[in-house]
Amino acid sequence: MRPTVVSMGKHFGNLGKMYGEHRFALAPNEQKAYKGFFDQAFVKTFKTYVWDQWYYYIPQTIGAYLLYDWAKKTNHEANRKNPADYANDQ
Repeated sequence: MRPTVVSMGKHFGNLGKMYGEHRFALAPNEQKAYKGFFDQAFVKTFKTYVWDQWYYYIPQTIGAYLLYDWAKKTNHEANRKNPADYANDQ
């Protein structure tokens, strides 16, 4: 905008006019950082990846747990002492 005689006496914020355009903004300290996190983002993520796609991870999880349980029991049995070896100890 060229400086004219009319605009020279105005403050910086009043140099020009905007018609038909409205801008609204909040200061950063007035915004809610976690607005909608639990009722929108968390629920949507849970629904998309856990509820709707359970068939991708439930069978593998059950199989991995059964394998872990079998390995734990087998290891316990393999490392257990045989009581018959110590029957004649004094």
